[in-house]
Amino acid sequence: MKTIAASEQQKGFTMLELVIAMTIFLIATAAIFGVMKIAAIQKNTTSTRTDQLRSARIALEYIRRDTLNAGLGYHRTGGNIPDDIGNSLFGFPKDGDSERDLLVSIFAGDNLTENILDAGKKMDFLGFVSRNQTFNGGNLVNFQSTNKNGEDVYLMTAAGAAANCSVGDLYLVESDSGTTQVIAMATAVADNNKITLGKNDPFKVNQSANGTGESQNLLLTTSGGGSIKKINLITYSVSGDGILTRKSFGNLGNAANQIEQRELVFGVTDFQIKYFLEDGTTLDNPSANNNGRENQMKMNNVVQVQISITIMPETKNDQQTPAAPVTLKEFISTRNLRYEAS
Repeated sequence: MKTIAASEQQKGFTMLELVIAMTIFLIATAAIFGVMKIAAIQKNTTSTRTDQLRSARIALEYIRRDTLNAGLGYHRTGGNIPDDIGNSLFGFPKDGDSERDLLVSIFAGDNLTENILDAGKKMDFLGFVSRNQTFNGGNLVNFQSTNKNGEDVYLMTAAGAAANCSVGDLYLVESDSGTTQVIAMATAVADNNKITLGKNDPFKVNQSANGTGESQNLLLTTSGGGSIKKINLITYSVSGDGILTRKSFGNLGNAANQIEQRELVFGVTDFQIKYFLEDGTTLDNPSANNNGRENQMKMNNVVQVQISITIMPETKNDQQTPAAPVTLKEFISTRNLRYEAS
């Protein structure tokens, strides 16, 4: 009988073959992992971009609504405010005079904010004023007289007429003569018929009863009564770190902070506004950064605005190249500046 050697029956892989097989396996695994990683990065980038675009579109809808409402039920010229209030409230440069300023229905700041996300880029500011249509059931609050107590001015209404007025309310106060329109904030309301406009309001819009010249409270310079409208004061601007923010001023009751802030879009690298005027001209800055009454009133001639928001999708640590920026643009009418303002 012939015997077969065990070595001939039990042949296996050589060491070289095992090394080659493992090398091929590792290369294939690495390739598959690389493809999966790229797919995951692309998915994250797409998700981030989608979220930012959705937020930007929502922000444009907010701006559209506030632009359309600008001037609605307000005043065609605007309301008087102390000189350079725009500097303390909105960061506008100080103007070159000591004359009272005007808070018009739409107001602008050109290249006010520097953006660290895009070195050297400066971004615009946009603000709106309209009448609060829900206040006092949509009716005006009429006052009968204007008086003073120390440095504070107060308005007296008929019994119960001030029942819906509250501390923190932001008003446009108009004289019956039609010659005086003043922005004011309620600092106290008593007996449903007395509204105090104290000098030390949070925004410093109430001028002293004892002031003189441009520092005097205009409400004491006219006789008789007038009417009160509660107003909405809204602004849009981008912070230095690229957050587009909507701010609402006043009308927050007894709250110590009378500014309500809502962050709308992150990763904003540019925010620009162009203004189309009645005479057909297009300007970036009709009011010369809110410089003086004459320039402020030019904003009442705006018929349309173009809003441009540029966003830079967030770059992940494992992302090889950053995504390209995206710019959204919107053209919006300012129809209520001319047709429905009082």
